[in-house]
Amino acid sequence: MKQLNKMKAVKVAVLVILSFMLLPGCIVQSVNPFYGKEAIADLPAVYGKWVLKESSVKEGLNREWTFSADNISLPDTKTGSSALSVRFFRIDDMLFLDAMADAPPEGLSVWWTLHVAPVHTVSRVVLEDKTMKIIALDASWMEEAVKKKTVMLPSVWHQEQKTYLFTATAAEWAGFLKKYGKDQNVFSDKEAFIFVRP
Repeated sequence: MKQLNKMKAVKVAVLVILSFMLLPGCIVQSVNPFYGKEAIADLPAVYGKWVLKESSVKEGLNREWTFSADNISLPDTKTGSSALSVRFFRIDDMLFLDAMADAPPEGLSVWWTLHVAPVHTVSRVVLEDKTMKIIALDASWMEEAVKKKTVMLPSVWHQEQKTYLFTATAAEWAGFLKKYGKDQNVFSDKEAFIFVRP
């Protein structure tokens, strides 16, 4: 039963992450978390309900999302809600969010879930007054940086999806985020998810 639930959790990875992390089909994916346990941040002031006010992705716009220390419940017009497993973490004075799909809604095909792998994504989090910006790592920038060898993180090229799948460790990601976390080209405001308190 545990293994079945774990396999089902894989299903939502593509659906939820695509709707959540800005650029459909164009996100930076890692098989490993972007954080080490020592970097986890407890943010009670962030937990609770937020309304998505601005986004390049229209799904979930003007609806309440619920944030906790390890989960985000997203509004879903087809199933009622979906969930992401998350961890807020700090690198130096910057705040980030590691997210991956949580358990899928009931009724999804087990056969489909057997062919989808869970992946981690990362976003910079900027808190200002009663506003929270979640800004995903720009996949186009990352692809170019890897091709030009500006960024040298372990990865494999996924031919069918035309994207890199990163295998970097949490320590390697920490070094990357220290160097590029504040770079507007890497975490661009133009694609930010902007949340406000209801």
